[in-house]
Amino acid sequence: MTRLVRNTLVIMSGTLASRVLGLVRQAVFNNLFADPLKDAFNVAYRVPNLFREVVAEGAVTNALVPILKSLPPHEARTFAQRFGAALLGVNLLLLGLGWVGAPWIADLLVAEGSALDLELVTYLIRLVMPFLTAISMSAFFAALLHADERFFAPSFAPIAFNVGATLLMLAWPGSPLALGLAFTVGGALQALVQWPYLRGYRFAFRWHPGIARAARLMGPFVFTTSVRQLLTVVLTVILTGFPQAAVTGFYNAEMIYLMGLGLLAVSPATALYPRLAAAAAAGNAEIFRSLLERGLVRMSVLLGVATGLLAGLAPWVIHTLYAWTPRFSPENARFSTEALAALALALVPWGLYTLLVRAHYAREEVAAAVRVSVTIFLLNTLGYYLLAPRGMYALNLATVAAGGVGLVWLSGRLARLGVLNARSLGFVLARVGAAAVVAGTLAYQTARALGPAGSALESLPPLAAGGAVGLGAYLLLARLLGLPVSLRR
Repeated sequence: MTRLVRNTLVIMSGTLASRVLGLVRQAVFNNLFADPLKDAFNVAYRVPNLFREVVAEGAVTNALVPILKSLPPHEARTFAQRFGAALLGVNLLLLGLGWVGAPWIADLLVAEGSALDLELVTYLIRLVMPFLTAISMSAFFAALLHADERFFAPSFAPIAFNVGATLLMLAWPGSPLALGLAFTVGGALQALVQWPYLRGYRFAFRWHPGIARAARLMGPFVFTTSVRQLLTVVLTVILTGFPQAAVTGFYNAEMIYLMGLGLLAVSPATALYPRLAAAAAAGNAEIFRSLLERGLVRMSVLLGVATGLLAGLAPWVIHTLYAWTPRFSPENARFSTEALAALALALVPWGLYTLLVRAHYAREEVAAAVRVSVTIFLLNTLGYYLLAPRGMYALNLATVAAGGVGLVWLSGRLARLGVLNARSLGFVLARVGAAAVVAGTLAYQTARALGPAGSALESLPPLAAGGAVGLGAYLLLARLLGLPVSLRR
């Protein structure tokens, strides 16, 4: 087994464990708190997440890895210490602004005439704002470890977040204070468990020339992310205009969607990114192309089966994961199911987009990635406006369409640069799509024959049977169509 495959499996294992615990956390959240509080919290929680990609996972990771790979080890460590101090300062500034501006932010995010309690949303924003600092430091520590291809600690660190948050919610069910603090405390735990793996890392409050280079690399990404956050604001306002439980229903589905995306797309892309950056830095186009094409094909196959099964089995998935008590209302179940059935279709385009964007960053072709990203985020926003009156399912089809545009655009650009065979990728996607449609249809018919979705226990047997039939059909068709179904291949 190659080191790249081992790294991929480590990341996928950690992602799977943390995402499963995340679903447990979400199930506890859905069953211990009332719908009005859940909706208010989900709006408040979007506020630290508005800045999360700017000062955490997105911009920082994509800027740091190429720089750290290009510096001698001693200089890389010095740069990391000084950049970390600057990042901490930015986070503390955002924390203060979020605390002071919480009432204005709450008014911005809640649609006029919404049933949501603005004072409650404001209170929860202030409770969860420190989560931004905690998760930013966690992502920064993860980027340092990723640059050294040390993936164990950052992959399994989110387990600490989910366990900590879940225990606080279980200890004080129904409490807004416990709910807000649960996520802040969980984020701090996620950062702290990575600290021992950094081998004596400490912050150094001094300037380093690499910070300017990092800022230049982050700048376009920050701009892109700002456009993405416009999309988030628009979506939040639209959702607060839906009936009660729609906000929570969407985020229930989004969590499952992000679990699939994280496990089957972000994990392998994260493992590949340092290799892509090293190949690009060495000017080795052949290795770069080989890594990229193999990664895209394998991700396509994995994302395809997830698309078919989640789209076909959405009602049973939602009820099995969340319908533990009567507090999981029928309205919550309906909105969650509609959103998941649509978001499942976005897994393939957005999953491959994840790797294609990283390929551009590895080559330090940031401007091109920014142009594409900004365009598709604006298209997604326009789609939300146009499709919202048609309901939750149609609303989320905007994400599917935008992801498709991004996939075609970025893959076409890399093909013109000679580092990707876009036609071959399209042929793979056609076969993946055919297998996913058959698998999803058979899974749905099997589950439906065994009974409708009800409580968690009632929904589990149809889900298991439908999933087994659908997975078997997909693997059989994948082999017949010549698609790789093993990471070793």
